[in-house]
Amino acid sequence: MNVNQIQTSPLDPTAWDALRRHARLWRAFVAISLVREVQFRANALATVSVGLAQLVVSLVPILLIFSFAGEVNGWSQADVLVVAGFQQAVVGLLAAFIIPNMNRISEYVERGDLDVLLIRPVNAHWLSATRWVRPAELFAMFSGFGLIAIGLIHRGTMPSVTGIVQAIVLFTAGFVLLACAWSVVATCAFWTSSMAAGTMVFGDLMEPGRYPVAFFPRAIQLFLTAVVPWAFASTFPAEALTHGLSRWWIVPIAVAFSGLAVTGCHGFWNVAIRRYASASS
Repeated sequence: MNVNQIQTSPLDPTAWDALRRHARLWRAFVAISLVREVQFRANALATVSVGLAQLVVSLVPILLIFSFAGEVNGWSQADVLVVAGFQQAVVGLLAAFIIPNMNRISEYVERGDLDVLLIRPVNAHWLSATRWVRPAELFAMFSGFGLIAIGLIHRGTMPSVTGIVQAIVLFTAGFVLLACAWSVVATCAFWTSSMAAGTMVFGDLMEPGRYPVAFFPRAIQLFLTAVVPWAFASTFPAEALTHGLSRWWIVPIAVAFSGLAVTGCHGFWNVAIRRYASASS
C-alpha cells in the first residue's frame, strides 16, 4: 500500500469531541494543582492569610467614608459592601485561573518555551491561558461571596429572583471581560518581550472595582466600563441585588460584549503568533 494512501482518523471528529478532550485536559490541570497545593501546604496557608489581610485592609476606606456620610451618590454602606464583595470574588477567580497563566506568557516568548505549546495537539491559546491553576486563591472568591451576604443582611432586604439571575449573568460576563482584557495586555509581550510593567499596572487597576462607578467622574466611569470593565463585574451585579437593575438592557449588552471580547482576544492572539520567532529558528 502506498504511504500516501494511508488515511488517519482525525483527533477530534466533531467539535463536541474537541470540547470534551480539552475539558478532560483542564480537569487534569486542576488535579495536578490540587496535589501541588497539598504538597506545599504552608504556601497555601500563606496565600489564604494574605487574602484575608487584604480583605480586612480594603474595608477600612469604606468604613472611613461612611463614618462621615450616610450615602454617597445613592449608595449606602451596605450597598458598597456588596460591590466590594463582587470585586473580591472576581479578583479571587482571576488570581486562581487567569493571572498565573498571563504572567507566564512573557517567559514563554523570551525563553522560546512557546514552541512546546505550539506543537501540542491542543489549542495553543487555550493551553497558555488555562495551564496553571492556584486553588488557594479561591479563598478570596468565597470571602467575597461572604462579604456580599453581610452587605445584604446589613441592608435588611432580600434581592428578587430576577435580581439574582441578573447579578449572576453580569458577574460572569464581567469576569470574562476582565480575563480577556488581561489576556490582551499579556499578549502584547510578543511585541515588547516583557509585559511585567503592564501587568503590574493592570493589577493596580483592580482596586477601583471595589467602589461603585458612580463614585468617579464621568471620564473614569467610561474607563471603568469600556477599558477595564469593573462596571460589569462589580457595580452592575451589586445594583441588580440591592436596587434592582432598572436598565434591563445592560444584561444582553454584557453578554454580547463578553462574546465579542472572547472572539477579539483570540483574534489578537493569532495576530501576535505571526510575529513569534521560534527559539529553534
